[in-house]
Amino acid sequence: LAVIEAKKTSRSAEAGRTQARLYADQLQLETGHRPVIFYTNGFETYIWNDAANETPRRTFGFYSKDSLEYLNFQRANRLKLVDAQPDHEIAGRMYQLESIKRVAETFERGKRKALLVQATGTGKTRVAVSISELLTRTSWAKRILFLCDRRELRKQADDVFKDFLPAAPRTIVTSRTASDRDKRVYLATYPAMMQIFETFDVGFFDLIVADESHRSIYNRYRDLFLYFDALQIGLTATPVDSIGKNTYELFDCENEDPTAHFGFEEAINNVPA
Repeated sequence: LAVIEAKKTSRSAEAGRTQARLYADQLQLETGHRPVIFYTNGFETYIWNDAANETPRRTFGFYSKDSLEYLNFQRANRLKLVDAQPDHEIAGRMYQLESIKRVAETFERGKRKALLVQATGTGKTRVAVSISELLTRTSWAKRILFLCDRRELRKQADDVFKDFLPAAPRTIVTSRTASDRDKRVYLATYPAMMQIFETFDVGFFDLIVADESHRSIYNRYRDLFLYFDALQIGLTATPVDSIGKNTYELFDCENEDPTAHFGFEEAINNVPA
């Protein structure tokens, strides 16, 4: 499933990249299957899924066997996102479909983060659920984490997932459900997830959606986004010019240039009453 090249802590982790690739080449010749590559010096760890044409990226640790098995499943079964159509029953308005398209194009290009800015009341959560359905259907995502900063928002998101993805097993992350590992959708407040996130392996989630991301991702909550090696989508209703520069940076966007934007003025002019 994987090969790990470990260097001394006094050496750069990058020093093991070529050697790890050579090991993968040999294992592929012997078994007919190319393993996922990891290389580390004990302080820094990198994953390199070169069979999927991905560039190396730093991770917080190693994948579990289960997460590696799904990564290998994706290689053979993942479909092109830009060729798949979103479910219009979940989010069918033109601006919603445009946001979904922009995220699909972003992930298809190899970027792993996206930031969506939508005015309050224009269906951010439905867009997020539609993207989740699309990524699941195309084998880009198996397990999804939806993060909110309040229980009320968590309940709203749970209702939308229940309405539009009723077949996807869900759980609300609490102390009582902390050991659940057989669900597909995990809904959590930031404080609840902070208490247990290190009990998951870094590859457990394939997609993380951060609701109202502009006000909840800093300081200790930011660790969630650094720990999990997942596709990430930030959602916010805050006007583009009011979002902090570090929010754009966290989701790999240029300042005041989110992945998709549907602002208040556009909502007033285009959304039916």
